[in-house]
Amino acid sequence: MTGSLSPHAEREAPVRRSAGRLPRRLPGRGGASALAESGTSRRMLAGRALLLVALVVCVALRGAVSPVALLGALLLAGTALLLGSLSPPAEARTFRSFRLALVMAGGLAAFLLLQSWSFVGNPLANPLWSFVSRLAGIPGGAVSVDPAATLDAAFLLVSPFVFYAAALALFPRDEGALRLLFWLGAFGVAFALFGIAQVAFFPRRLLLVEKTDYLDSLTSVFVNRNTAGTFLGVASLIVATLAVRALPRRGGERHMPTPRAGERRPAAWPLVLAAFVVLIALFLTRSRGALLSTMVAVIAVAPFLILDRNGRSRTAHPASWRRALLAFGTVALAVLLVAGLFGGLTIYRMEVHGVDGVRLCLYWSALDAFGQNWRFGAGFGTFASVFPMHRTAGCVSPTDVILRAHNVYIEGLVGLGVGFVPVLLLGYAHVLANLVRGLRQRRRLRAVPLLALGAVILVSLHGLVDFSVQIPGMAAYLATYLAAATTISLGRGRERRSSP
Repeated sequence: MTGSLSPHAEREAPVRRSAGRLPRRLPGRGGASALAESGTSRRMLAGRALLLVALVVCVALRGAVSPVALLGALLLAGTALLLGSLSPPAEARTFRSFRLALVMAGGLAAFLLLQSWSFVGNPLANPLWSFVSRLAGIPGGAVSVDPAATLDAAFLLVSPFVFYAAALALFPRDEGALRLLFWLGAFGVAFALFGIAQVAFFPRRLLLVEKTDYLDSLTSVFVNRNTAGTFLGVASLIVATLAVRALPRRGGERHMPTPRAGERRPAAWPLVLAAFVVLIALFLTRSRGALLSTMVAVIAVAPFLILDRNGRSRTAHPASWRRALLAFGTVALAVLLVAGLFGGLTIYRMEVHGVDGVRLCLYWSALDAFGQNWRFGAGFGTFASVFPMHRTAGCVSPTDVILRAHNVYIEGLVGLGVGFVPVLLLGYAHVLANLVRGLRQRRRLRAVPLLALGAVILVSLHGLVDFSVQIPGMAAYLATYLAAATTISLGRGRERRSSP
């Protein structure tokens, strides 16, 4: 877990590089690279510790849904980012990802400041402010219908970018990124174990307060079972990544790295058991969206994982469409079998409730709100204020308070306007390009970008019917995971096979 090259391979690495293509490194960062090669500095260790503490705070305090918890976690992560920024990633591609995360965070924060800026004669002001001015005599106006809420939501919007950039800067090499994956996996297992204990021994408690919602479901430290389900789905993919690395390849370990002196490779069975525990916790959430999204993600990526492992064995046969279909069919059958055995409660909820007509009605009302505010949005973080003005007759009880659109994409359109589309596409394009490069360039570590793609599929699908990724703790966990996968994907070029 703590190294990707043997001591012998490390001594020979400069020779191989001189014979092939030199890795692209940024000019003027030789000192930082040399420091990284010789060992991790105390500053980097302090930054890593702060980032992990920030992640624990962000998740453990009910997902940091309170402003105090979010601000505290963001201060810790921001300090970690500052320490990591003193020696940013030396690899050019990783540095571009680091820089893009900071630019996007700064740009979104600036746009939210523009939305919340209220002044007399504002040509971009929401039409609602003209009615307020006539009725209450309040001068001025802003793009946002609730400028204070938009300012508060700025911390929520930039927090995942801060965690992502900090993780890229503090874990710039394979060794550190794999350690980060191990810590994220261990955190996911601890989250699952706490949730199982919650269901078994104190189902009416949520940390130090009384639990009032989802009494029949596992939520662990979160309030909402859907957020817990998304978290556990992502955690299961992280633990699966670690388990795959620990398993010997079919046909022997010819291409596995040689352990360092005194170092042992982790046993596979504890990691397989950990993945099983996380999946059991996922089933106990009874979250329909999380379970279905996880199933689709596993069916989408696991067959490629099987084909990749078999294709690199000593007795490998060329992959064919028959082998691919067999792999997909086997994985789909296994996933359905496991879901049928352990997901009975969730399947029962699907049969009883079926399609949620209330949410469909909610989506149409939210799209109407976007249509009325499509240019600059109604203000990020103001959905609870905007929705009542566009609620259609008979859609949701008038006494119900709707805080979220239960669709990440629609709520993004309502809050940010049409500008949300290029931001979303840029983010997806960048993350997917990095992971696809990892699939092409990394051989021994190909499972990392492959299962990270599964996490992107999972969160993207669940975002169609829920708001899990809008919870700061969930967003921070996902961003940190994607940063570790990005570091590995953009690391060294194709590893050369060692001689037998």
